Amino acid sequence: MQRATRFVLPAALALALGSGAAFAASSSNDGSKTEWINPVVKDYGKMHPVPDGALSPDPNKDWKIVFDVGMGNTMDGGVNAALWHVARAVNVYGNAGVDKEHRKFAVVLHGAATPLALSPEAYKKKFGKDDPDTKLKQELADAGVTLYVCGQALADHGFTEDQVGPNVDVALSALAAVPVLESQGYQLFPM
Repeated sequence: MQRATRFVLPAALALALGSGAAFAASSSNDGSKTEWINPVVKDYGKMHPVPDGALSPDPNKDWKIVFDVGMGNTMDGGVNAALWHVARAVNVYGNAGVDKEHRKFAVVLHGAATPLALSPEAYKKKFGKDDPDTKLKQELADAGVTLYVCGQALADHGFTEDQVGPNVDVALSALAAVPVLESQGYQLFPM
């Protein structure tokens, strides 16, 4: 039974977050405009309000989610697609009345997402351009999202801990961080 319930939250959250194609539409089949809002993370992760939507999170409960981010896919404007969707999750829960104290969201960066952990200066030195995710990472941190980077992935990519930016903590490994967070009651949401 434990195994079956483990995937209920990720499936429901996936429906709430929507796909990349879903948020592109700005009008419905009848020609009316679709409303998009950013109730918490003001510049990223827009969401469509569904006031009477089924399976809305209880605003009085603590919601603990660990987002396992290993992809480097980007959206228009160059921001990381997975981080953008974490912002949508914050906005979805915020719109449902779940305040910052009841949202316990963590992101574990590894693999192709490892460069997201770099400071703006280290990113520019490595890639020769400004980090397109700097503002998004700050807005997520301001919303209470905790960012971790896999220490093993940092080494794999040739990065050092002094290159890690603000609002990102270095974890021993993603292989340890995700299970440790799950042992603390976080639900896994792989991205």
